[in-house]
Amino acid sequence: MYVDDPARPTLIGWAAPPAHATPPAPTPAPQPAAVESPGPWSPPGRSGPPPAPWTGVRARSDGLTPFVGRLIAGSFAVAWILCPLVEPLPADDLPYPMWQLPIDLATVGSIVVAVVVLWRGGRLGALLGAAAGVFMLLETAMCPIAGHTTVGWWTWAQTGLSLVVLGVSAALLARQDTTA
Repeated sequence: MYVDDPARPTLIGWAAPPAHATPPAPTPAPQPAAVESPGPWSPPGRSGPPPAPWTGVRARSDGLTPFVGRLIAGSFAVAWILCPLVEPLPADDLPYPMWQLPIDLATVGSIVVAVVVLWRGGRLGALLGAAAGVFMLLETAMCPIAGHTTVGWWTWAQTGLSLVVLGVSAALLARQDTTA
């Protein structure tokens, strides 16, 4: 028989479990007061350590809020995806002009880098977005030149999407502080 045995049957009925001497519950140790750390920007006159790098609070160097920066990055990606989607397939079986390959690769590279940098809040996001907008305009003009398609409503839709990328990037470049 052990001290922690539960109630058990006996010849004359049920035996109650043995009484235990319960040790008192330990009292929790007092916790130190929480230290308030200022955010990535603190008002003048307020001192304190900057937030730790592992806390996830990081100031964006482009001056945008995380939501706005990611919204702009996402809209740039959607604009770039929509550009070839609105264009019809060529009517003839034309070979791909190899002189177009460097421009196509530069366009893909610039838009991917611009979207990633804008998403993460890098300071060169606006400049990379402007370069991507210029390359998107160049690709829009190249399709009729290469004989891929004729000029149609899709050309103007692509031009509009490219100008949106270029215009938003120009607005972001204009609002950046040049003294920093």
